[in-house]
Amino acid sequence: MSQPAPPSPAPPPRDTWRERCRDWRRSVSRLNRPLHWLLTRFLKWGTCIVALYAVGGLFLGWTVAYDVLVGITSPADTPFPVYAWLLSLTGWLVVPAVVGGATGYLVNREIDKRRRVPEDDLLEQMTAQGSVRPSPHAGDSG
Repeated sequence: MSQPAPPSPAPPPRDTWRERCRDWRRSVSRLNRPLHWLLTRFLKWGTCIVALYAVGGLFLGWTVAYDVLVGITSPADTPFPVYAWLLSLTGWLVVPAVVGGATGYLVNREIDKRRRVPEDDLLEQMTAQGSVRPSPHAGDSG
């Protein structure tokens, strides 16, 4: 008589929500660099800026919060000047820094794409040219 087939092993348990989030976060590194930057760095900064603006909109009014953020209205002329100063500094320092950083990165990336000579080769050429010195008697004919 033939023996009965052994029971098939139970399937592995499903990943928990935490494990799925961890796996997604680790898989982001495979994306291209601008998209990776948007999902890792800009998402944090953008969320903070939007949250500051939203709280400012609730306390100061949406128009006043916008005017303070872009520098049209003085923070001292608002009902909550301490918070308005924070919003104003965000508009003057953080927003241009984030936009400038992203723009600089993307421009640099486009320049690198169009570069004809790779940086390492160029550095080797420059080093070789800098280390070759003419001999002091190279022009003598005697």
